Amino acid sequence: MMRLLAGIDVGTTHVKVGLFDERGSCVAAVRRATPRDLPSLVAAVTDALGECAGRAGRGPEAIGIAGMAETGVPLDVSGRPLTPLLWWNDPRGADEAAGLGRDAAALYALTGRWADAKAPLAKWLWLRAHSPEVLASMRWWASVPDAVAYALTGSLRTHATLAARTLAYDVARGDYDDDLLALAGLSADRLPPTAGAVEPVGPLTAPVRGVRPGVPVVIAGHDHAVGAWAAGVRRPGDVADSLGTAEAVMAPAARRPDPRTGLALGMTADPSLDGARTVLVGALPTSGALLDWLLGLLAPGDTADTARPDVPASGAVGPDIPGPGAVGHDPEAASPPRRRAGGYAALPGLLAGVRLPTGIVVEPYLRGRVAPAPDRDRRLALSGLDAGHAPGDLLAAAIEGTCLHARWILDELTAVTGTAPGRLAVFGGQVRIPLWMRVKAAVSPVPVEVVLADDTVCAGAALIAGQAGGSLDDVPVLPREHLPPDPALRAAYLPQYERFLARGRA
Repeated sequence: MMRLLAGIDVGTTHVKVGLFDERGSCVAAVRRATPRDLPSLVAAVTDALGECAGRAGRGPEAIGIAGMAETGVPLDVSGRPLTPLLWWNDPRGADEAAGLGRDAAALYALTGRWADAKAPLAKWLWLRAHSPEVLASMRWWASVPDAVAYALTGSLRTHATLAARTLAYDVARGDYDDDLLALAGLSADRLPPTAGAVEPVGPLTAPVRGVRPGVPVVIAGHDHAVGAWAAGVRRPGDVADSLGTAEAVMAPAARRPDPRTGLALGMTADPSLDGARTVLVGALPTSGALLDWLLGLLAPGDTADTARPDVPASGAVGPDIPGPGAVGHDPEAASPPRRRAGGYAALPGLLAGVRLPTGIVVEPYLRGRVAPAPDRDRRLALSGLDAGHAPGDLLAAAIEGTCLHARWILDELTAVTGTAPGRLAVFGGQVRIPLWMRVKAAVSPVPVEVVLADDTVCAGAALIAGQAGGSLDDVPVLPREHLPPDPALRAAYLPQYERFLARGRA
């Protein structure tokens, strides 16, 4: 009988848990809204594992965990959380990041990134200034994948792709930087040591219904990195496009970029999942989020039972930590439109009959632009809209805008790496929207392959766990389907791309 493997993906909006066979085919899956505190998150994960085991009639032989990196929680000496989860998109820490007092190019050369509020280092500096008793009581910092693995095994570890996003990790040396940690009054022994993506954190010790104690648990890595590896994007010449609330275009590179180039383009230089090379990443923070927002305006339905947990809710974050409103809070970031139950149900009807290209040029920047031309003040803009356009045209134009922007990122990544990509592997929630994939294939300068998985990151975490104690190179590549472009549509988008670039560079 083929082994079953469990994958856990802790995302901004949802926690995804699934059981997969050794080829990555889904046997059972559960999706839950991501809770805001660690005990509820652990309960959601263990309940979902038990539910999947019940559906499958047996438990997994290994468990792999992936997820967002910067969101985490301080733990006390007993491993108890000192606060609810501190989210990557909580704006607190912006002032501390801006006042870091480090040369930007030198910081990038060391960490592969720049200082901003999403980095845990910025949150630690904020805690030191505003809630020093929390930082003083913190025995460990744990990102959410680390914290879930700790709850399952009693052992605290992390992966380099997660540690690198703390802004306190020397990516070349592969260890935490003492000087950066000292800025927050911390030392490396208060952060989890790194383990390889196929190195077990420990055996399962927590009780999980239907799952045998003792199965190996591994931290597969950061969600983007895990999805790209499972999609077969492992060497220079391959590129991945991870679609979700945000979008990330990732290209393995033979060498790290010049820090000034990386900063100018707003691209991070992350360690690859196997640690053998650098992966350049260009992000669009509001990809699926833009469609969510427009649907809330154009297709309002009944408000869902729970607000989408993309960003921290207003109010207290902990017993001694003021809520976001107390410290330079951005109301737009903390009060997104609630997910509308009628929105996505209405999407196929709204998009039916839309003619492509729409003729509308959308700059898809709800909350600033990161790459490839950083501009935190850039906002959503459009041109070409007239009285002949319908709501579906505006939605389709927003999709076009995200695809054109991803093409811009891909072109700049290609220039930096010096390696012409042979294919673009696409995965994530938007692959289920046919019009999005039609535009993606037409706009892309290279062949597009859609990963055939219900959840690529979740399946990738499971397949990596299946190689526990072995080699990442033996992790199977998930099946992919070539998506041929419409030649006429491709030709029609060329002038629209030029207009998009002209507006973006202005």
